[in-house]
Amino acid sequence: MRHLKYVLAAHGRLGCAMLEATAMILGISVYQKAACVDLQEGESLENFYDKLSSIVDGDTVIVTDLFGGTPSRAALMLLQEARVKAVVTGLNMPMLLEMLMNDEGVSDLPEFLQRVRQAAREGVRVFASSDLAELPDRSVQKAEKGILQRFLRR
Repeated sequence: MRHLKYVLAAHGRLGCAMLEATAMILGISVYQKAACVDLQEGESLENFYDKLSSIVDGDTVIVTDLFGGTPSRAALMLLQEARVKAVVTGLNMPMLLEMLMNDEGVSDLPEFLQRVRQAAREGVRVFASSDLAELPDRSVQKAEKGILQRFLRR
């Protein structure tokens, strides 16, 4: 399989902001693999579709912020036309890190995208103040260090 290319498509500046944040973590080389297209307020589905379709090819995975929104609808139109490899909704940072750090030599795209989905799910944690009282003082720092090391090992 050829190298995958990613396009982050989202409402407002979310897609480009997520790509910029990812570049802060992984370095500017992410711009070799990924691009962004943001939906502006009042922009039509047709106009957004045109913008999105102008930067994709058959090796593109489009990542959108919200299933059912204009970015995902335009992306799914491109998938139906077989102009992209896949569409993933629910954009978050763990998902992007998984994609961009572990996509070399992907031979099984559905399996790879399941790993991406799992990373997205595992990255969502909820802590209430009562939960923090049960943690030893350094547990949060150790958890953060462990998460970072997990990504750097790959």
